[in-house]
Amino acid sequence: MEGDVLGIIIAIFLGALIGLQREYTQQHLHIKGFAGFRTFIFTSLFGAILGYLTGAFDSVWVIVGFVAIILFAISSYVIMYMKTKKIAATTQIVFIMTYVLGVMCVTGNSGMAVVFGILITTFLTFKERLHLLAKKMKGKEIVAMVKFALIAFVVLPFLPNKNFSPLDVPGLGEVLSEIGIPTSFLAQLDVFNFYNIWLMVIFIAGINLVGYFSVKLIGSKRGYGLIGFVGGLISSTAVALSMSEESNRNKKVIRPFLLATVIATSVMFVRVIFEVAVINSDLLYTLVAPMGAMAIAGFALAFVFYKKKGRVRAKKGVKLTQPFALAPALKFGGLFAGILVISRIAQLLFGKVGIYVTSILSGLADVDAITLTMSSLSKAGGITDIVATTAIILAVASNVLVKAGITYFMGNKKFGKYVLWAFLAILAIGGIVLVL
Repeated sequence: MEGDVLGIIIAIFLGALIGLQREYTQQHLHIKGFAGFRTFIFTSLFGAILGYLTGAFDSVWVIVGFVAIILFAISSYVIMYMKTKKIAATTQIVFIMTYVLGVMCVTGNSGMAVVFGILITTFLTFKERLHLLAKKMKGKEIVAMVKFALIAFVVLPFLPNKNFSPLDVPGLGEVLSEIGIPTSFLAQLDVFNFYNIWLMVIFIAGINLVGYFSVKLIGSKRGYGLIGFVGGLISSTAVALSMSEESNRNKKVIRPFLLATVIATSVMFVRVIFEVAVINSDLLYTLVAPMGAMAIAGFALAFVFYKKKGRVRAKKGVKLTQPFALAPALKFGGLFAGILVISRIAQLLFGKVGIYVTSILSGLADVDAITLTMSSLSKAGGITDIVATTAIILAVASNVLVKAGITYFMGNKKFGKYVLWAFLAILAIGGIVLVL
């Protein structure tokens, strides 16, 4: 009984949320639609009532209601078209979906109903921005999205989801054995899971795709703070390089460039936390404190730079290249697989010290690959959570110091010194929290 009441309340809330957005749009655009605030509430409530009757009596009630809602939506569309001669069916489609949400709320799917309801409202609210994005899109971007869909939904399901070792490759085991590598050692290198490797490729490509289209939506010259934030989603190292170049062009003003660089690196910390949460959330218990502390320290320093004088408008935005290209994706997959096997060999030969050295060296070039590698290994039980956490932090520290070196040697010296001290302070805070 209590669950049904809660479901009905959620249904009313979702109907009100969607109806409010539709009513707001109609009022501000001075148009008359067939359904407004109250209609959507009643529609969702109607679905909830019939969903309740389905549980108490027969599922035919939901089907009858669904058919009635569809007929009503079609009739309204025809009438609106005859009056206005305009082709627009968004409200009618959402009207039908609202009924379905109402049914879901009282049939044990209220959680997903809330998710779908919020997504529907979000897409309705950002109509103009989505249309603007479509208008700005180029042919290469459409192709990029199709490529991403292919590797995510066509290639991935066909890859074997099992671990392989060099012994599983015909002929390779014999060749390696002949040069003196024991078969028992080769058998322990069973870290090649093509499904998981490709999944990591999709994961990173997806993050980069989101970063790319974020720039398309909000613009690439909205200020250095925004450049740092979006750039951190794409590549914090690229931001460091770009800001180093700008600091050489404008030597009298360095704080905006500091702002962008520090924010980009702070976003990188958040990105690492997100990647770990997706791949192996158990690591968060040991990782989130030091990584979160470094992120907070970075954003705090960025706020200090933001409040200081010397702000200038961004002349150069985030450089947009290809939103998705297959060659870099394959290179990342190769890098991820390579770090997997190197980490495993280092662990077998030198224990956790070998893993730490591998992490430091990997962090010089890329943080994502080593983060995903350590998360995957710890989830599979190959290493402990403490070792994985330490390895990730070492890789992050290595990468941060690389960016400090880039700004110091390639940018304005004053700018480089400020970045160096800022990054050292951030790493020191992370180290203190890790020890505590």
